[in-house]
Amino acid sequence: MVKETMQSAYKYPNVVVKENSEYWAYRLDIPGVYGRGKTSKKAKTNIKQAIALYIDDCVADGDDIPAPFLN
Repeated sequence: MVKETMQSAYKYPNVVVKENSEYWAYRLDIPGVYGRGKTSKKAKTNIKQAIALYIDDCVADGDDIPAPFLN
């Protein structure tokens, strides 16, 4: 439930780049968390899953969830 609340409260802009035959998605607001895929859409789906795991870990560890630079 916390994950759903936090994800709906914050909107993180995606940056998607193509390197060779793969796409990489990342968010400047959360360094070190990436999504990867053969398509831009897959990379975006993967970054959403990675962010959800990151938020779960922050909550479990009692760490702050970073606010987006642009909200």
